[in-house]
Amino acid sequence: MMSLRLRLVATLGITLVLLWGVTAAWSMRDLSTRLEHSLDQRLAQSAHMVAGLLERMPGQVWRSETDDMSTIPALEGIACRVSSVRGQVVADTHPGMDDVLAVQSEGYSYREHDGQRWRAYTLVDDGKRITVADRLREREALLLQVRNAALYPFVFALVGSLIALWWGVTRELSPLTWLQRRLVSRDPGDLSELPCAGLPSEIRPLIDGFNTLLGRTRRVLELEQRFTDDAAHELRTPLTAIRTHLQISQRVEGQQRRDALQQAEDGVTRLSKTLDQLLLLARMESAEEPQDDLHGACFDAALEMAMAETESRDVCRVNRAADSLAVALTGTLLTTVLRNLLENAQHHGEPGAPIDIQARACDRDAIIEVTSRGERIPPERLARLTERFRRGHHPRGSGLGLSIVEAIVTRVGGSLALESGDGDDVGMRVRLRLPLA
Repeated sequence: MMSLRLRLVATLGITLVLLWGVTAAWSMRDLSTRLEHSLDQRLAQSAHMVAGLLERMPGQVWRSETDDMSTIPALEGIACRVSSVRGQVVADTHPGMDDVLAVQSEGYSYREHDGQRWRAYTLVDDGKRITVADRLREREALLLQVRNAALYPFVFALVGSLIALWWGVTRELSPLTWLQRRLVSRDPGDLSELPCAGLPSEIRPLIDGFNTLLGRTRRVLELEQRFTDDAAHELRTPLTAIRTHLQISQRVEGQQRRDALQQAEDGVTRLSKTLDQLLLLARMESAEEPQDDLHGACFDAALEMAMAETESRDVCRVNRAADSLAVALTGTLLTTVLRNLLENAQHHGEPGAPIDIQARACDRDAIIEVTSRGERIPPERLARLTERFRRGHHPRGSGLGLSIVEAIVTRVGGSLALESGDGDDVGMRVRLRLPLA
């Protein structure tokens, strides 16, 4: 495929040659027409000049009946004849050119003699007929000289313009060459942004788009590395515990063996749940824009499903300030948010203490609060509860629940706030602000 530089030079060069060619052809045609007109005027002026000279000749020359004729020395390519209207030739430069100089009608005409064309002009003035003629070969030679004099500067200017065009296009496309060399010599692991300083404004959108792509790639790689590190760190301990319980079960019998197998099974369950949470968090963090299917989910239905999954129906107290509240989340994501909040309230709250759930509409947002009873959490620890694997003082859970909630809420343009110790033995209150569907 032809390079961009060659396409630009070819397009602009062809356009330049065509425009200059049309202009040159037009100019040459106009020049030929004007030169032809000027030479015709010179013929007419020559005839009038001869007529002015003949006025000083004696009158008996025109009244004589004799055929005496004066012969004028001939010039190459120019002929002249002076005669009376009766046909008497008084003066002649070429006596043998009657086919050119024997013109009866007045004005311009083309004649031929010995295979050569002549341009003749005849003037009738006071009984005198004056015919002057010049050979077209001399005219064509003169026109060729004039054309060459105009053509050489044109060719020189055209060639110079094409060279300047090639140089200019090459120079202006040099940033692309620099960019190509920069990318070729770049380290495969280098995902830093390319500099835009000094680049033309037409190339900057390309560089900005490429830098955006590099940023997304860097973010994906960071998320994958983070997921790998978290999985390796967090799954090592439960896997070790499961293996230990399985080894114990092989060495003991009876109730101790059943207890060890049960603990190993519980460990597998917690490990599976941790993996599910990690995968969900990875998907939430890797999605930069909300999906099209976030059309809206009913809060009541999602809450019923979340309470069933967490087996917290008996301790939840729900206060709805709006019927059929719908938020801009899918039912699956909203259920995941509420389930994680209920599990967090169960883990952080006092055993058997009620969990208050309030939901209301505020302007264009939905406010959801989940409150659990328990000890007050210090502000410095409260601020870090949304970090990954921050479990607090309880051994249960994966430490990913609030991180997932924050990722989902932030993804749709909502917010999450944590409070503790705000009267009535409030252990922790989680307040969500979600856009309404």
